[in-house]
Amino acid sequence: MEHYKKFYEIGNNRYYTIVADDEMYIASESFLQLGKKKLFRKQEYLNTGFKLLKFSPAIAQLFLALDNLEPSKKQRYDSDDLVIFSHIDNKELKENIKKAYLDVYSEEIVNIERQKSEFIVQENEEAIKKCDEYLDKLKTLDLMDGIDLETPEHTGCMIIKTMLREGLEHLYTERVNAFAKNVYLYEQDEFGTLTIYRIITVKNVVKTIDTFIYDKKLIESLLKTIYEEER
Repeated sequence: MEHYKKFYEIGNNRYYTIVADDEMYIASESFLQLGKKKLFRKQEYLNTGFKLLKFSPAIAQLFLALDNLEPSKKQRYDSDDLVIFSHIDNKELKENIKKAYLDVYSEEIVNIERQKSEFIVQENEEAIKKCDEYLDKLKTLDLMDGIDLETPEHTGCMIIKTMLREGLEHLYTERVNAFAKNVYLYEQDEFGTLTIYRIITVKNVVKTIDTFIYDKKLIESLLKTIYEEER
């Protein structure tokens, strides 16, 4: 676990971040404690599951949307007061995802133009030329190429159709290659817990479904960790 940074632990689950291939991932580890707990001996653990979820702009905006939800009321349940949250507005979420991709694009252009200005002062003609070439390339680049935010209402996959009909929300679809796609759906309960479904399909046939469950406290801890690291 050398390259993983733990940011949260609850029960028999630990959560980490890791950066690989210029992408951040959220790692979820499940474990069991072996044997009986002893006073002066460190207890051994058995890893029972490990999953990675790419912290894409769409996932980031989903987490921000949940983090920004205000409690709508308190509900009496047995002996506890449980905080109830309203549901994320999926239409507004999709607009924020589009804006996030546009912000990345705009920020990159600003950074390159700043570098170009420095090279102009230095009279570095070769570096100026490379900046111009990269800026020309950026203007033709579609950052959302391979990313589809439209709900796949007419998909040929019956499993996804059923999940959407049962109330799950479509987050985005990621094209892996000409045949394979990753379809991301999510649902949010009234207590502020997200369940994300990553459905891997090949030619509209479901091959695997991975689930990732994150509560509001976990997401708050993740966003705080990311903010502090960026500072």
